[in-house]
Amino acid sequence: MTESNIFISKATQRNWDKLKNDGTERLKHRANKSRSQKIVTPEGYVMAGSLPRFVEELRDTTYPIDDLIYTLCALYIEHNRVSEANKSRFFEEYTQYQRLSVSVPRQILKNRQDDWIGFVYQSLTTEGRRILKGLYYTKPVIVNEMLSDIRVLSGERFLDPCCGSGIFLLKVEHAELEQLYGIDNDPLAVMIAKANLMVKYSEATIYPQIYQMDFLLHAASALGDMKFDYIVTNPPWGTEKGKLHTSEVIQSKEKASLFFTEAFKFLNKNGIQHFLLPSSLMKIKVHGDFRRFVTHETRMETLKCYRERFKGVFTDFLSLKVSRKPIFGSQNYVVYGANNEVSRKEFKPLEDDFCAIPMLNDRDEAIIGKVERLRHDDLSHSQWALGIITGNNAKVLKDRPRKGLEPIYTGKDIGKYSLKKASRYIKYNRVDFQQCAKDEFYRAKEKLVYKFVSGHLCFTYDDKQRLFLNSANILIPEVDGMSTKTVLAFLNSALFNFLYTKRFNDLKILKGNLSTLPFPKISAEQNQQLSALVDRALGGDISAEDEINALVFSLYELDQEEIRMIVTP
Repeated sequence: MTESNIFISKATQRNWDKLKNDGTERLKHRANKSRSQKIVTPEGYVMAGSLPRFVEELRDTTYPIDDLIYTLCALYIEHNRVSEANKSRFFEEYTQYQRLSVSVPRQILKNRQDDWIGFVYQSLTTEGRRILKGLYYTKPVIVNEMLSDIRVLSGERFLDPCCGSGIFLLKVEHAELEQLYGIDNDPLAVMIAKANLMVKYSEATIYPQIYQMDFLLHAASALGDMKFDYIVTNPPWGTEKGKLHTSEVIQSKEKASLFFTEAFKFLNKNGIQHFLLPSSLMKIKVHGDFRRFVTHETRMETLKCYRERFKGVFTDFLSLKVSRKPIFGSQNYVVYGANNEVSRKEFKPLEDDFCAIPMLNDRDEAIIGKVERLRHDDLSHSQWALGIITGNNAKVLKDRPRKGLEPIYTGKDIGKYSLKKASRYIKYNRVDFQQCAKDEFYRAKEKLVYKFVSGHLCFTYDDKQRLFLNSANILIPEVDGMSTKTVLAFLNSALFNFLYTKRFNDLKILKGNLSTLPFPKISAEQNQQLSALVDRALGGDISAEDEINALVFSLYELDQEEIRMIVTP
């Protein structure tokens, strides 16, 4: 063990050895995330032209972030011939910042459609600061979906109460600048939003109506009796700490719930409110206050479930559109599923749940809470890889073995603790494939593989350096105190399948979901015992699975009634 690795666990060292990793990268990711100095580039936000390379160049500088963002805004405004009145007001407003000597490629400066300064801001902000400031901006593809049916007519107003750098305001079509309003408590984000709107509406003489304030604290006094025809946003998520923001309606103090209910006060009688929200608001008991508000005070128009996640955030999310239309009897609302399939649901106003999303009852929550209290580690710092995407299976895959070919397996070949005989063969040459992980993932001394499309967890073990297609994914686990086979025991256990299916409404087994599963602290003896049981299961001993389940249940101190609830469908 090298001197730099003397404080890591044996499990960590084993997995670094498998992938010939010296650990210098991994050590950066184990600290409290709110203190993390890791820089994460937002995916799918804007990647046009030379912007990624420009961001990399900026990362090598020591420019103060405030001055840098101001400089980029100033250059953007000057390059795009904003009205002299607005340009003068902008520079008068931001005299506290210093202009830097920064050269921005012309291709970037002439981009008037994308929030490229917001992209730079996110890309230069540490993970810890992003968490504290809520800098998880919404991908344009989602923004466009949420705005797709909005046409701001003459005399109507549009509000984003958590506007960030203004992506929703920037993407609204068929609106004039004087119809748009934004609020955010981040001064740099507000400055970017103003620059974005000034450039988009370069001939407008009205100054962008973007205000720096805490919406929950000051909106009532700042907006007064003003009403809006559209209120669309992606609010902060998570529990509100402290007593700054209080609500008679939302006792859970969940930020997104607080923003939703406060914003609804400013919605016009015929208005539409559309929020991006964590799906937990629809299925966790503590958020019943939010569901009751939606039930009794709004009319649900659409609810769309997303299966992706914001980078660095494990929570899945949905978009909820409501109106102020009066409620008589039951409601009908449209539900968009994971693959955009559409169905119409009936929703009775007195119900406290939504039939579109699975709910957790009191007993489910009690079990999950008990398991969570024994959380010691998770899979968030493990190694992951996708199976091979050939680009042309019909041409590349062969039905019979031949010289130079090797077996390749699919998700259908994977069973719990088993792998069917391969029915396809392939010549392995990475450059010939559309997408392929690094060799060391496929050729690792040991790895776990699992079905990607499945209603339950289904993992097996591979120490033969086998190849897999993209219907199977690869995991090289790093869990403190556990061997690879012991991790396999937990993932295939009845308890982990219960946790996964209760918490996630997915038809795909996603890395982000798996990364949240809680592993307990175990002794060396328990690790050895579970590994030995897995050896038996891999050998076809069916009784070993029952013994694994019993041991896993005991590690989380579950009683017989709780076990009965888990194993009984």
